[in-house]
Amino acid sequence: MLEAIRKHAKGWLAKVILGLIAVTFALFGIDSYMSGDRSGGMVAEVGEVGISREELTREIQAQSDRLRESLGPAFDPALAETTEFRKQVLDGLIERKALLLEAEKLRFLAPDSYVAAAIAQIPAFQQDGKFSPQRYEAILRQNGRTPAAFENELRQAFMLEGVTSPVTLAAFTSNATLAQVARLVAQQREISWVDLPVASVADEIKVTPADIERHYAANKAAFTEPEQIRAEYVVLDAAALAAGISVGEQAIQDYYAANAAQFGRPEQRSASHILIAADKASDAATRAKAKAKAAELMKILREQPERFGELARSTSEDPGSAEQDGSLGSFGRGMMVKPFEDAVFAMKPKEIRGPVESDFGYHIIRLDSIEPGKAAPLAEVRATIVDALRTQQAQKAFADLADDFSNLVYENAESLQPAAAAAKLAVQQSGWMNAKAAPPPFDNPTLSAALFSPESIKSRQNTEAIEIKPGTLVAARVVEHRAARLRPLSEVSAEIEGKMRAEQTTQLLAKKAEATVKSLEDGKDSGLDWSAFQVVGRQPGASLDAAGVKAVFRVDAEKLPAYAGFARPDGSYRIVRVTRVVEPASLDPMLMESIGSGVMQAQQRADMKALIELVTAGHKVKIQPNAVEGR
Repeated sequence: MLEAIRKHAKGWLAKVILGLIAVTFALFGIDSYMSGDRSGGMVAEVGEVGISREELTREIQAQSDRLRESLGPAFDPALAETTEFRKQVLDGLIERKALLLEAEKLRFLAPDSYVAAAIAQIPAFQQDGKFSPQRYEAILRQNGRTPAAFENELRQAFMLEGVTSPVTLAAFTSNATLAQVARLVAQQREISWVDLPVASVADEIKVTPADIERHYAANKAAFTEPEQIRAEYVVLDAAALAAGISVGEQAIQDYYAANAAQFGRPEQRSASHILIAADKASDAATRAKAKAKAAELMKILREQPERFGELARSTSEDPGSAEQDGSLGSFGRGMMVKPFEDAVFAMKPKEIRGPVESDFGYHIIRLDSIEPGKAAPLAEVRATIVDALRTQQAQKAFADLADDFSNLVYENAESLQPAAAAAKLAVQQSGWMNAKAAPPPFDNPTLSAALFSPESIKSRQNTEAIEIKPGTLVAARVVEHRAARLRPLSEVSAEIEGKMRAEQTTQLLAKKAEATVKSLEDGKDSGLDWSAFQVVGRQPGASLDAAGVKAVFRVDAEKLPAYAGFARPDGSYRIVRVTRVVEPASLDPMLMESIGSGVMQAQQRADMKALIELVTAGHKVKIQPNAVEGR
């Protein structure tokens, strides 16, 4: 039981925690998540649990931030404004609410001791192989989190894992299936091809001025440029303030002296136990029986303490520690359930005590050793202290500046310069942007709404100082404005003609290719100039791109030769002739392993999708009509 908690923390849970740290989005605790944030108007309900518009906006922003971080320059900010993206985010929130409700119903809850033990095992929170409270708090602070919020996120992760892990662990694949898939993957085909160039249909393409006008009239929205603005802005950022703060040696030493108890490793105790399991939900008779068995063991150990390891192996119902003669290893305060911890930290080395009751049952405990706490040398914690002092000073400086900054922005509505000068900041300039594709920091919904409001555009006055994230204030004002406009036909005529010609070329080439393939299937070669034969696999290459590979391996090879066609990136059309199927002589073990992993993951995804659909269907879901509409 307790040993299982310790081991569990090193597996999926550690990955969940590190993933939560890496992703820069904030949840708001189990209570908030389960009840919904009702401050922004409900956009959806799952059973009795609501999803507010504010909560949806936060999650859209969080997922946008993750995409921006992973895609870099390739990220398109307009994505977050599409109905498809917003609906996907809302669907994800609904599914998560449903799974959390199911976990709550099944009582998959994590006690404080579980959370403490899990956190202590996370490598990111350790220093010299031991849990460091200072490092823990520093990492959370760097990611805009509090310990309370983070620990609630961990509880949510446990709840979700409890519901979903049976599905993922139950997936399996048969060897016959893997072998069949591997043979198909390793299969090769002998092909030759002929290309139909764009020039072969050039004479058939006709685009008249009337066609262009009709297309323009039917697609005016596509030729309308949205309203755009250019802005100037000032950013007051606590993180930037911290980076510029110099910390003196005396301040470091004073902080170390004043907080010496917080540094280094606290007292650690090594203990072993024998557990007679009895869940706290068990009836009184079951728990009484377990207690009596534990008392009998304690009676034996009083007379024969040397038998502790033997009895742990044969009678303990904590299989993880039983194999180690009951040893739980070393741990500090806050890592075990409270009754167990209170007993251990009140014992003397080699003392045996019990039965001690906990939520897991009844324990016979032996204290094996005590390792006194020791303070860490200043050199080891210097970086942590410098970070803490910079953060403290930056927070104080930010607090001192924030009110004046906000007031100056408001009082000098026509200019940001007074506020910038008082805080020793630069007034920055943006490029042209529109509301649906605004770069940071203007992609913040509150700032964007304020800046693109008709009043701001008309008055050219400062927005208020808006907190776009904890510790960051931004004020901005419109300096130039371009109204939305329909581009005239004269400006887009060539663009329309090019598009229509390309569409006609694609259609005519496809039609010509279909006729050619039909003729070939009827046995008429038509004197085509085929390329040399080549054996190809499923990997795209110089001869076949991804579309070509798909076309070649979709051909029914029961009757050869067989034919297929596909459009090429240069606009031409390639007709491929498949003349032979080359089966693999043997199956590569590495390929089998790779396919096995892929098939397993696909099955797990399918099973997980079915589970989510089943769980969600068990709750009444209500979505407001305008839930996912963008700006």
